Amino acid sequence: IVAGKNVLVSTGTGSGKTECFLYPIISHCLRLRDENAPEGIAAVIVYPMNALAEDQLGRMRELLAGTGISFGMYVGKTPENESSVTGVRLPHGSSREDYRTLLAKLRENREARAVHPYEERASREEMRTPGKQPRILLTNVMQLELLLTRHKDIDLFKDTRLDYLVFDEAHTFSGASGAETACLVRRLRSFCGKKPSETVCIATSATIADTR
Repeated sequence: IVAGKNVLVSTGTGSGKTECFLYPIISHCLRLRDENAPEGIAAVIVYPMNALAEDQLGRMRELLAGTGISFGMYVGKTPENESSVTGVRLPHGSSREDYRTLLAKLRENREARAVHPYEERASREEMRTPGKQPRILLTNVMQLELLLTRHKDIDLFKDTRLDYLVFDEAHTFSGASGAETACLVRRLRSFCGKKPSETVCIATSATIADTR
């Protein structure tokens, strides 16, 4: 992945598939941060189910709090307006330790509230704001299709880098669904003005037994 090659990661559940692509992507985003690169989506991570995306969101909060790397999850349940975001929003300059401390305190008090690092784009309104697009976008296939067709969302991908495109649980994208997803990938690349060689494509699966 670091070398810019397309990759299929096929290994058992719990053996580190997510780390295989997430660490190189975060490393790349850290370089973009240090270079003061313009805002814009560098990686789109697509999940077949919202539950998987939500699980990944929790991991992103832990990893990216205090790093200056923006991220966001855009699925059906993502709040429309910033005023509708529930939970606790950490202020600018908060560290990963601040995130962990507050999260531990809420759990100790048995408060089922989310903690949103400053880096998290927690609402659709914020993600649509020019210059506020998340560097890493979590979504699902159906939502990605909508993002590319709705006028109010299409600017999310304006001037997008699209350095990485990840599909988790790749075995679910088969048959007619796989063909439609392939067309969606081409549309996304076309809108972003990216040639196939300019975007690293990554697929993961614990089910694909033979990749020959």
